[in-house]
Amino acid sequence: MLCIRTPRPRGQSFLELALVLPVLLILLLGVVEVAFFIGRYLDLLDLTREAARFASVRDPFQSAHIGERSCSNVEYYDFWFTTSCVFSPPQGSSLCTDPAFCNGMNPFIYLNPATDDVVISVYTVSGNIVTDVWPKPQGFYSLYGNWNKDCRGNVVRTTPHFTRDVVQGLLSDYSTPNKGFVAVEVYYCHEQMLKLPVFTAFVPDPFQVTTYTIMSLPAAQPTPTPGAP
Repeated sequence: MLCIRTPRPRGQSFLELALVLPVLLILLLGVVEVAFFIGRYLDLLDLTREAARFASVRDPFQSAHIGERSCSNVEYYDFWFTTSCVFSPPQGSSLCTDPAFCNGMNPFIYLNPATDDVVISVYTVSGNIVTDVWPKPQGFYSLYGNWNKDCRGNVVRTTPHFTRDVVQGLLSDYSTPNKGFVAVEVYYCHEQMLKLPVFTAFVPDPFQVTTYTIMSLPAAQPTPTPGAP
């Protein structure tokens, strides 16, 4: 039996397209927004790794406060501030709004002193037990003092991600018993690029992103006690 298909009216095709096109457009914009966020997240993760790597070959117990406190002053050395300078924009960048916080490795992300933060802490492990945490007395350095807040200024945490207990929980009984670590954390308020109401209705804008890295720090290893003569 011969079956003949009846062509659909052209108006029906336009109606279907009008219904589907907005959905496809929203999906496409969603992909763009997510891709932008992933790029920012990976940039932050790379920066924490670079900062921890930078700190891992330096001494947290030495300082040379010569001249002004600036990322561009090669004679000024403060382990905590100098490490945080990795997150500063390069010299000449449009993001260099604070001349003292330039000359770093961050050409894409602006750290807002009112909402963002960099936290650095150092740990000494002796006999597989965390025996000391620096800097004293609070046990961590904060660049802007925003680590405990969300993007709206609400206090949402009482400690940074890395604490004595957290690091203790990461230790293995089979690893070297005496060692040192440096931990670097960044708290960043990410703003949506497109700011479409269909997204901001469900996802806060801005929302906080946290990345962190911990690496070995030989300078923080416990100092051997000299034997009695």
